[in-house]
Amino acid sequence: MLFQNFFFEAITYSSLAARNMLGQFYDIAGFSPIEIGYLMAMIPLIALISNPFWFRVGSKITDKKAFLIVSISSGILFWFIYLSDDFIPGLISVTLFSFFFSAAVPLGDSLMMASVKKHGGAFAKIRLFGTIGFAATALLLGGLVKWGFIWYFVVASASLFIAPLLLTPTSQSKVKTFKKPIISPVYDGNLFTFTIMIIGMIFGITLNSFHNTFFPVLSRQLGYEKSFVGIVYGLMAVTEIPFLLFAEKIIKKFGNLSVLIVGMFASALRVLLITYVTEMIPLLLIESLHGLTYILMYYTLFNYMHFRLHEKYLVNAQSIFWVLSSGVTYILGSIIGGYIIEFLNTLIAFRIMGYAGFAATGMILLIFILFRRKIAQ
Repeated sequence: MLFQNFFFEAITYSSLAARNMLGQFYDIAGFSPIEIGYLMAMIPLIALISNPFWFRVGSKITDKKAFLIVSISSGILFWFIYLSDDFIPGLISVTLFSFFFSAAVPLGDSLMMASVKKHGGAFAKIRLFGTIGFAATALLLGGLVKWGFIWYFVVASASLFIAPLLLTPTSQSKVKTFKKPIISPVYDGNLFTFTIMIIGMIFGITLNSFHNTFFPVLSRQLGYEKSFVGIVYGLMAVTEIPFLLFAEKIIKKFGNLSVLIVGMFASALRVLLITYVTEMIPLLLIESLHGLTYILMYYTLFNYMHFRLHEKYLVNAQSIFWVLSSGVTYILGSIIGGYIIEFLNTLIAFRIMGYAGFAATGMILLIFILFRRKIAQ
């Protein structure tokens, strides 16, 4: 069952690679930065509605059945985006797709965390295979794109059709495992710390959303080949592996909030530095900072919710987490970034977002220092 969970996570996250690279598809298709911003923002915008909806559906028909519905439906509806050659049809297509797809990863991760709590193991190791799946798919798409963007849709839909087949059957509740969980809930957290971390995550992941949406635009303007975007996204995913291998130990030693602050700082630094290089190797080195950005903020909050925050807060905490981490932050990054690029230019937009990220990091760090005694690290 453990290896089946690994493969399930890898396949589920592989579809994210194609979704994240839609920015390049829209850019080459001739959409303006503002249009790209709105099109890319539809997935997280619809997630504000669809995630709570599908979690409620899952509570009635089981998360496995809900995942089956959203995964298969997403695989079909993704092709409507490919067939849309104008902004309004594209907006309608991505909206329909988003209603289902935006819940796929949250439902998948919840299924994996439930498996960890019931049968033992470490969620970080399962999530590691999600990163591997994303990286492998991004690199694959980087090579296939030279034969056309249709391969984005072929690979993504195949992943979405295969993922439900890897879920263990309902009878898995009878499976006995004897391996204890790597970490156990201690419930010594508090809502004050959770709130501060949520605020920090909003700023940090907004920067990552902006970067992922508009890096293809920056890459094209710098004169790189279309395949370079896939290479960069693949490299970004690979750099998450070291943290995931030692996630529990790192969090235990430095504390959840401290790790999140590092993620915020690295996010701002990356967005700023890539505007000052024009050579491929320095750019790849800067992009390797990704291993200290999104995954730190995502995982440290996910860990805090499930193992530090009391169970009575878990349902509401998860709802807030998913709405903000995969919804609001991506809306802000895509739409705000689109307007800044449209009215200024791409380089200035990246620099503005980078400096704003440093200011946000400083604010959270100041709160951490002032309220050290109240904060449950």
